[in-house]
Parts: sequence; structure tokens; C-alpha cells
Amino acid sequence: MNYDHLLHYLAMPVLWHGLWLAVVIAVCSFGAALVPGLLVAIARMSNNALLRVLPAPFIWVMRGTPVLLQLLFWYNVLPLLGLRLSALMTAILGLALNEVAFMAEIFRGGLQSVKRTQRDAAAALGLTPFMVMARVVLPQALRAIAPAMGNEAITVLKNTSLASVITVGELTLTSEQVVSTNFEYVEVFTAAGLLYLLATTAISLAQRYFENRLNYERHTTPLGPRSSVPTADAVGTASAAQARLPLSETPHPAARPTPSGQTFVEIRHVRKSFHGNLILRDITLKLDQGEMVFLIGPSGSGKTTLLRTINHLESIDSGEILVDGQHIGYRQTSAGLRPSRSAARDRARVGVGMVFQHFNLFDHMTVLENIVEAPIRVHGIDRATAYREARELLAWAGLSEHEQRYPHQLSGGQQQRIAIIRAVATHPKLILFDEPTSALDPELVNEVLVLMRKLAAAGMTMVIVSHEIVFARDWADRIVFMEDGQIVEQGSPDELFNRPKSARTRAFIELVEGRLGHHAEPTPIEAAP
Repeated sequence: MNYDHLLHYLAMPVLWHGLWLAVVIAVCSFGAALVPGLLVAIARMSNNALLRVLPAPFIWVMRGTPVLLQLLFWYNVLPLLGLRLSALMTAILGLALNEVAFMAEIFRGGLQSVKRTQRDAAAALGLTPFMVMARVVLPQALRAIAPAMGNEAITVLKNTSLASVITVGELTLTSEQVVSTNFEYVEVFTAAGLLYLLATTAISLAQRYFENRLNYERHTTPLGPRSSVPTADAVGTASAAQARLPLSETPHPAARPTPSGQTFVEIRHVRKSFHGNLILRDITLKLDQGEMVFLIGPSGSGKTTLLRTINHLESIDSGEILVDGQHIGYRQTSAGLRPSRSAARDRARVGVGMVFQHFNLFDHMTVLENIVEAPIRVHGIDRATAYREARELLAWAGLSEHEQRYPHQLSGGQQQRIAIIRAVATHPKLILFDEPTSALDPELVNEVLVLMRKLAAAGMTMVIVSHEIVFARDWADRIVFMEDGQIVEQGSPDELFNRPKSARTRAFIELVEGRLGHHAEPTPIEAAP
């Protein structure tokens, strides 16, 4: 090899122009395929069978035939259809269509990697399906998608060499033309290879940069500046939070307001099944405004399913559920109740919050961003007010120093307290708790119970799935025991724990108290650290 000639060809403008044209084709093709690829991926994940099936033949053909053959096909067929595109535009179109099929599968894999619990948490906050996808699912999916997308970008750049067969003067065709005049194959093609390597290396570096940006586990501060976020000042009084809820610092069961006696949640003859298995069997239950109701029972008794039907995270097969006299996710018609697409809007309008067993904080957002997401995006609260109230709630819970941390940097107890704050920040009238302490170490349980006591003392209407028997004895207005999808017995804590009517209820209470070592001892009241 003549190295002087190699250096000469590396500096040859015509080869650099060929590389520039290859990069233009790659960037245009890749960019044009992004949105269609995402839409095809979403269609492939749709609950609608027709939407799932429609893209399948396109993906099958694009992935199953050579790119070279596809380019030749479009170059010769498009003019027959009356579409006379230049060779350059034909190359961009052909490569873009091919990329749509591959990107759709990459996007689909990334979207499916996001836990269902993240979608549930976003939906419970009142985010619409579009918001859930744009604000929660896609940002987290990008972390899994980035490596494959980097590889795909490199593949597109290399595939531009195939455009030479339809006379596009990119780097490969330019190299062939140079060789045809001097026959220095080794030097010319080595120079072309080094130019390709330079471009693909730039893509690899960009891929690494984006992967680092998307890896929130490596970050201790938010991604990018937040100049429009108000600074933390004067949050010690928690004035807005206390104006909304009289949040006592040292709550006692005797300080709880008496439930109003006005029905707030009404469940009528609800039935629900999964895959032919009946989970809820003709459930009828009423909850008064300001009432704290505990749902207890063995695993598989339908407690969590019942809780999730109240805010329509799960649909019902028959029956009716009213919250503050309104349906969530259903509309009344002459033929009866029919599902509607307004479940997210209904949750926000009625004012239903939810706290999950495994916290379900948004992993890619800081603590502060988790709290303000729904107030800003769903309820239309201005940013300054939303951030101020979020900081006041954090101060109330003793978590102000954690506002810029990510969920993975917090203990389980801290994460669950943040989840409670996130629910309270939406100004709910009802909060649903799905086993809020069962995923915590015993020493962290009291941190969460302290906040729940404060909410109870403020008169918040609460439905709680939990086996915290001591807490239930002290604070519950009513205990509902469920088994096999039915309500076996309900009554006050004194009635259910000390004088149960059902032998099955008595056996369950004895079993739980025996395991926990709790025997009606008073719940300690102390501030969370």
C-alpha cells in the first residue's frame, strides 16, 4: 500500500462529498422513520386486534427482503405509479421504509420493558393515555431503546452504500468512480473505509452520550437546567398544605373528625372476572365521606381488585360504582352503563388518589418532579404554585432534603411517603391505599403510618387494603373482611376484632395477630424522621 496515496485520497474533496451525501441520506432516513416506527409499535401493542394485525405484513416484508432489492423495487416501481422522485429521494424513502419495520420492533421491546405499575401510577394520577406514553412510558423506554437505536443508526449509514445501485453518488459509488480512473483499489477503498469508520465512530460516541444522559441511576440531580422552577424558600410553615388539610403534627385517634354520614362511595352489585375466574362476586358496599375503611382478608380474596375498580384501574363486568355521585370511566346510556374514554379525566375531576404497594414512583423523575407532575399536567396548576406546595408537603413530611433525589436513592419508607405526598398534592377527596406497608421492612413501617395518621386526623376519606391490625384497631371507622371475592363480614374495629360473628373472620384475625404478635396494643405515635 502506498501511504502517501492513501493520505491523498483521505483528503480528496470528492470522497468527503460522498461521505457527506451518505450522512445526509442516513440522517434523513433515520429521522423520517422515528415517528412512524413508534406509531407502528404502539399499534402492535394495542388492545384492538385489527390495529395489532395491520402492521404485521409490512414488518414481515421489510424485515424479510434485502435492502438492495427494496431500493431497486422503489426505483423502478415508483415511476410506474406516477411518482417521479430523484435517485437521492428514492434512496431516502426506501431506507426509511425499511427502518420503520426495524424501529417498530425496537420501540415495541423498549415500551414493553417499562413496568405496568408505572402506567398504573400515571393513570391513577389522572394522566391521559397520551400523557402516560409521552411523560412516563417513552422516557423510561428510551433507556432500553438507546443501544439498539445506536446500532440501527450505524446500520442505516452503512446501508447507504447500497444506494449506489440506483446511481446515488454517495461514498461507495464515488470510490468506485475514482478507482475506475486510477485502479488503486487498496488505497481508495481503504480511505473510503476510514471515512465510514469516522462517521460510525461519531454515532457510537453520540450513543454513549445519550445512554449516559438517560441512565438516571447515575444522576443525583435533574437532567438539564430547571431555571423556571422556583427556588426553595420559606417552606417551613407548610401553609398551603395546611390550608388544604389541617395536618396535625401529633395526631391522635380521638382527634379524628366524625364521618359526615353522607355517602361518598357507593358500590352496587359489582362482579369482576379474569380469564373466566370470578374475582368479585356481587359486591355491595357504601363508604361515607371522611370514613376510613380497612379491607382485610386472605390473599386472593379480591381486596386489591375491588380497590382498583373504584378508580377504574380495573373495569367491572357488571354492577355500578359511584364516587361522589359520579361514574369514573363509564357513561350512562339508555341501554345502561357503557365504558367511556374519559377515565383519566374523571379521576381528576372526582378527586381520587391512590398509593400502591410498591410505591410506583416514576423512576426517571426526581422526588419534586414526581410530586408536581399531576398538579401541573392534569390539574392545570401553575408551576410556581405546584412547586411551592410540593416543597411545603415535603417539609410537612420531613423530607425536604430529598427533593432533588431520584427514587432509587431513597429507602422504601421514604419512597412510600413520597408516594403519599404525590397523591395528596392533587387535592384528592378520596385516597386508596393498596397494602402501603407490606413491601417495607418492619422498622420503616411507622414512617408511613405517621403520614396516614395525619391524613386520617385531617378527615380524609380513605380505603385501605392492609393487615396492619393495630393501626386498624386505633384508627379505622369500619373493617371489611373479604374472602373468595365476597364480603363475609363488616363492622367497627371493636365488633370485628373482639366479637366477630363469622368463624372464618375469627380464625383469620387470630392468625394475623398471632403472626404479628399484636394483641390490641396501642399504636405508638411519633414523628417520622
